[in-house]
Amino acid sequence: MESVVGTRGNGYKDLVKTRSLRGSRKHRRHGDRQEVVLALVFIFGVGCSLLGFGEEAMAAPMAPSTPASEWSRLFYSDTTSSPAREDEASAGQRTKDKTRKPPSSAATCDDLGVLVDPSHSLPSDYVPPDLVPLQDYGVPTLGSEVLRRGAAEHLGGLVEDAQAEGEELVVASAYRSYHEQQLSHQRLTSVYGTGAGRMSATPGHSQHQLGTAVDFTNAAAGYQLWVPFARTSAYWWLEQHAWEYGFVLAYPLGKEEETGYEWEPWHYRYVGVENARRIEESDLSLQEFLERSGTMPHC
Repeated sequence: MESVVGTRGNGYKDLVKTRSLRGSRKHRRHGDRQEVVLALVFIFGVGCSLLGFGEEAMAAPMAPSTPASEWSRLFYSDTTSSPAREDEASAGQRTKDKTRKPPSSAATCDDLGVLVDPSHSLPSDYVPPDLVPLQDYGVPTLGSEVLRRGAAEHLGGLVEDAQAEGEELVVASAYRSYHEQQLSHQRLTSVYGTGAGRMSATPGHSQHQLGTAVDFTNAAAGYQLWVPFARTSAYWWLEQHAWEYGFVLAYPLGKEEETGYEWEPWHYRYVGVENARRIEESDLSLQEFLERSGTMPHC
C-alpha cells in the first residue's frame, strides 16, 4: 500500500487557541458508553464486517487486505483525483468560517447548521465557496481530498492532536460534488439494488456535498470504510474528542430510523465548535439537533 502523507499547515495553532478543555465529565460518560457500544460492535460487526455499509461507499466485496487503490477504483473512481475537484478548490473564495444562523427558511447552503438528509437536498449546482486541499493542513488522505477552509483548519488540529496521542486518522473521502455522488450511488445501486438507499445518499442529499463531512479510516481498519473501524482505538479517541474541534458523528448506532442511514462509525461532519459543544451537552444526535435548531437548504 502506498504511504499516506500530508504537509502540515502553518496557521492552525494561532487560529484555534480557545479549544475546549477536556473535562472528566466527558471521560466518565464515554467510559460507560464504551462498554455498551463495544458489546454492540462485536455483535454487529460479526454480521456486518463483510458488508461494511456506508452512506457513500461500502467495503463488502473487499477483504481487509484489499489495497486502498482497489477500494478507490471501485467506489471512488472519478472522485478522488478529479481535476474538476482541484479547480473547485483553487477557485474557492477565501471566506471566514461561517457561524451558525438562527433558524430561517432563507438560510444559505453555506451555513454550518444546514439540514441535509433524505428529505432535504442541495441544488445540483451547489459548490462550497472556500474548498482547500486537506494536505495543506497536515491531514493524511487516500486521494486528492478537499474541504471547506474552516473545517480543514480544525481537522488539521484534530489529526495533529490525535497523532500526538498515538492515534492514526486518515481521510478516505471529504468533499464530493453532486455528479460524483451520482456516480457513487449508481455503482452501489447496481450491486445492491434498492437496498443501496440505506447505504448511500442519492445525489443532492449527501453531507459530503457541503464540504464539511469526512470519512475516517486507518491502518487498523485496513484503510477501508467499514464497521471494524469502530473497534479501533482511533474511533474511541474521536468519540471522546471530536466535538472539541467542531466535528460530530453524523450517523450513530441506534439512530438509523431517525437518520435514514445505517450506522457509520467513520462519518463525521464539521458543524463548528459551538454547535458541537451544544450537541455534546444535550446528548442529541446531529439529526435531532439540526431538526430543532438547524436551517433549511435554500440556496
